[in-house]
Amino acid sequence: MKHIGPYCRNMAFKGCWLKEKVTIDLNFPNVPYYMDGSIKLTQSIAIMRYLARKHGLVATDEIEIIRQDLLEQQLTDIRLEFFGLLRSEDYNTERVEYIAKTLPQRLDSLSRFLGTRQWFTGNHINYVDFMAYEFIDWFRVFSPETVDKYQNLIQMLTRFESLPTIKTYMELPEFITWPLLPPQFQWGFKK
Repeated sequence: MKHIGPYCRNMAFKGCWLKEKVTIDLNFPNVPYYMDGSIKLTQSIAIMRYLARKHGLVATDEIEIIRQDLLEQQLTDIRLEFFGLLRSEDYNTERVEYIAKTLPQRLDSLSRFLGTRQWFTGNHINYVDFMAYEFIDWFRVFSPETVDKYQNLIQMLTRFESLPTIKTYMELPEFITWPLLPPQFQWGFKK
């Protein structure tokens, strides 16, 4: 993945990016962006899908493809809803209701959808499992007592973290567990 040029490290990011993005040959200049030869992408899910196809981390039959597509969209909705909570001016009050009502509903649906499968689309991991891991892990930090009620989700998190390359990555000194989100959110940046 191509990173912002070195001069951006010395300027305020937003001002620097606004100057640099018009010089990059992208259809929709934005960060993150990815360049691989003639492939030039923005939008994190588009980048993730491209890399998943390139590395065989996609569903392979129609049933798995349907499950993959369905889960991707459900996770997108869950993320948008959660980010709405984290941007709320009445965050402290809404957080209590979210943990009591909304989060259990979202986790119930994910738990039912996973069922007894190893991964959300079947027995082979794919990119939506990476997305699901990230969100469920956020919820595990946000409300551990809620997530702990879903043993199949906990087992999926453990399976994911036990994958050799993931385990090696998580053991690196560069691996960070916090912050999870940028500072504009009510949770996930400041402890």
